[in-house]
Amino acid sequence: MADVQISREENYPQFTVVVDREKAASARLNQLNIAQAALFSLNSNVSVNPAIFTDPRTGNQYNIVVQLDEPFRVRPEDLGKIFVTTQASRPVLLSTVAEIKRELGPVQIERKYQQRLIRVSANPAGRDLGAISSDIEKRLGELQLPPGFAVKMGGQTAQQREAFSSLAFTMVLALLLVYMVMAAQFRSLKDPFIIMFSVPMGMIGVIWALFLTHTTLSTTSFMGIIMMVGIVVSNGVLLVEYTNELRRHGLPLAEAVVRAGRTRLRPILMTTLTTIVGLIPMALGILVGSEANAPLARAVIGGLAVSTVLTLVLIPTLYTILEERFPRVLPAEDATAS
Repeated sequence: MADVQISREENYPQFTVVVDREKAASARLNQLNIAQAALFSLNSNVSVNPAIFTDPRTGNQYNIVVQLDEPFRVRPEDLGKIFVTTQASRPVLLSTVAEIKRELGPVQIERKYQQRLIRVSANPAGRDLGAISSDIEKRLGELQLPPGFAVKMGGQTAQQREAFSSLAFTMVLALLLVYMVMAAQFRSLKDPFIIMFSVPMGMIGVIWALFLTHTTLSTTSFMGIIMMVGIVVSNGVLLVEYTNELRRHGLPLAEAVVRAGRTRLRPILMTTLTTIVGLIPMALGILVGSEANAPLARAVIGGLAVSTVLTLVLIPTLYTILEERFPRVLPAEDATAS
């Protein structure tokens, strides 16, 4: 990670008043009395009557405040000389009931829902966001937090998790739309069903690639899966469409399947290899900042590599089985020609 920042930095000089409870109790004082005396002496006290002065000549109104004169609140030693009034109306020096320490404190204190909050932010470097988040969560799970403390992942990590649900819906919707388009194109529900079987084969390759490269499933890799689906489906379309064309020309089922596989083997391999070779530099993440897109390339490469090999075997086999059990009814002119 790079550019690590903590919202609460302890670099602001301050004086801390630590109350001695025993001495304060013997003087019949509590922390509230002491805090109010110190605060009002330095930052003014608005608890006066009257609290507002109206200038009789101009009519302007001014707030009336009471605080120590500036010469008595300049040096750090002056803090101990502040008088605290006891319940018996007897003045007591602050230094007799409290210890004044010079420390470094936070520049600002953030709150959310009335709870104190510290933000720790960083930018991913060298690895993708999903892998870094996974390692951080493992380390956080090993921490023994004191009561009242909690740690929560936010920022892009939280946004990524929210995006997963929408991407999953997008994935299902994309598959449904692809099936509907192919059903309209082929005028058949069986052919799109055969072609869609190449998608699970691609998912096997995606899981294999992400596992071997130690890449987590992230938003970027999910986008690579959607991209992979479109490519593997197009390969299946090439194979099934040419098989149907050969059968319309009168070739028997077995011969049409074998010839279609031989003829379409080269275009399918060329499409797959050019895509894989083009994505290899991105998958390696050798350039600065390219590690953010590396999961996308790895998902596409793994899905295409496995799906192409299995598709060339699975689709012809599934096509033959379904055609034997549910013979295709050819159009009248095609049947006559055959």
